[in-house]
Amino acid sequence: MRWDQLQVFLAVARGGGLQAGARALGLDRTTVGRRLQALEAELRAPLFLRGRDGWRLTATGLAVQERAARMDAEARAAEQEAARVHQVEGVVRLAVTEAVAPFLVEQGLLEVCASHPGLRLELLAGNRRVDLAAGEADLAVRTDPLTGAALVARVLVRSPVALYGAPALLRAHPPRRGIRALEGMPVLLPSGELGHLPEARWLARQAGARVVLASNHLPALVAAARAGHGLVPLLEAWGDREPALQRVLPVPGVPPRALWLVRTRESLRRAAISAVAEKLVALVRALPSFATAGRR
Repeated sequence: MRWDQLQVFLAVARGGGLQAGARALGLDRTTVGRRLQALEAELRAPLFLRGRDGWRLTATGLAVQERAARMDAEARAAEQEAARVHQVEGVVRLAVTEAVAPFLVEQGLLEVCASHPGLRLELLAGNRRVDLAAGEADLAVRTDPLTGAALVARVLVRSPVALYGAPALLRAHPPRRGIRALEGMPVLLPSGELGHLPEARWLARQAGARVVLASNHLPALVAAARAGHGLVPLLEAWGDREPALQRVLPVPGVPPRALWLVRTRESLRRAAISAVAEKLVALVRALPSFATAGRR
């Protein structure tokens, strides 16, 4: 059975006659009648009892109507879904680290929602890796790519890593040169799920450095650094933008860290996810500190 024949049948059944069905479809009576006859011939059974008081469905017609109505509902739902995919609306879930989340908001991420009133952004901040393939998020901004056959990753920027401290701390504890640069210096150590970072491992090995706070929450370490409690390792793209901190020295042996934007291949079809992704790209690459770090 052809779908256009079933559409004709439904229109006639709902309208109660050939004329009403033709009017609902925007077709002429002859075309509607011909398609209806072709359907009845294919089914080898009449679908309507034609009478002066209107057209009534036969037992076969009632059975076909029930199934054709379900097909019509599914077709309309598919059309609505296709339209939604191409519209910038709905919820987009963005997974980022706890450190990156406030930075993105401060730098104007929510401007994408102002440009698209039907869009809502859900920011999932945490250091745990999310499973995009399992639907835990639509996009992820991470310092390591989440690999997988169903995923697409691109580098937003690369930034070196350095130690930062408050001016008051640096006046009280001027850093030395060479291998004894951190001797006697209070330091703030990334730990927990952040302890695998190269700068965290390097800092933990520095003889003479005094760990005053270890935490898996990088914003807390930065807050402690602002208050003058110790040196904290940060991406230069972030640390150079902290007005209360000064760059002390680069972390040796740690190559520039990439900031990755990861999404599923399926998400490439949805306009809302693409709009947020492009906003992230434009936002990060427009920042002078990120642009400078990315060229090193």
